[in-house]
Amino acid sequence: MRDFINENNISFEQGSRNSSIVTLIGYAQHKGLTKNQLLDALEPEIKADSFIAQEVDRLYNYCKDRNYKAFWSTEDAKMQYTF
Repeated sequence: MRDFINENNISFEQGSRNSSIVTLIGYAQHKGLTKNQLLDALEPEIKADSFIAQEVDRLYNYCKDRNYKAFWSTEDAKMQYTF
C-alpha cells in the first residue's frame, strides 16, 4: 500500500481525503487486504488525521458491497494508476 500511495501521489489533504480513501479501499480489496490491514498500512496518515480511520470504517463495507475492487482489473485502472 505504501508504494501505491507514493507512486500515485495519493493525497490526504482536506478536500481530497474522501476520494483518496475510496480509491485506497477499492485497491486494498482488490489486493485482498482486510479493513484492519488497510488501517495498519495507513497508520502514519491516521496519526496525523483521525478522520482517515473514520472514513475507512464508514466506507469499507460500502465499497465492498458495490464491488469497487472490480475497477482494478480494468484497462482504465491500469492507465490511471501505477500498480
